[in-house]
Amino acid sequence: MTSGNTAKPAGRVVLLPPDQENLSGFEAALAAGWSLDPRRAGDAAYNRGELQRLRQDRSRFLDDLIADGRRRTGSGPPPLTTRLFWISDGEFCGSISLRFQAGTEALPPNVSGHVGYSVVPWKQRNGHATTALALLLAVAAKEGLNRLTILCNEDNDASRRVIERNGGELFMRGPHSSDRPDQIKLYFWLKPGTAG
Repeated sequence: MTSGNTAKPAGRVVLLPPDQENLSGFEAALAAGWSLDPRRAGDAAYNRGELQRLRQDRSRFLDDLIADGRRRTGSGPPPLTTRLFWISDGEFCGSISLRFQAGTEALPPNVSGHVGYSVVPWKQRNGHATTALALLLAVAAKEGLNRLTILCNEDNDASRRVIERNGGELFMRGPHSSDRPDQIKLYFWLKPGTAG
């Protein structure tokens, strides 16, 4: 892990499935205060708990993250599938996930869009999220998805730019049941294969 002032030149950004080989970068990011869930950023107790789980059983921690990059949950069809990837430029940069139900654009009400991502602070403002989202749109196209919904907080200008650079079209503004009622979200449509 490097800070913004001492970072070596970034390599090409790629998406990697979570694995033992790259777990140390994920661990270092957790130890530095980053969280897989952006809503838990800065939650020291949560991060300590995650680090403790990771260090007790690294294999189980990875399996719990999402075995083989996929997890299907839900009792009735269609189940929710999550594809989790780590963003890398030769170093751990964060994570991005694609959540979907096969055969439909619909998502369960507690799922805040098809895409979630978080870049570690020392890798932000370098285009990593924009590139990672473009790469994820290619994954979505291979999964047969035609249109995705992606949300960001209304005051998150950086995420809004990432979404818009990938062809996001604003279609709604309002709260989402997965967050506080006073947290206003911007809702965008994204079409896999149209990022530019």
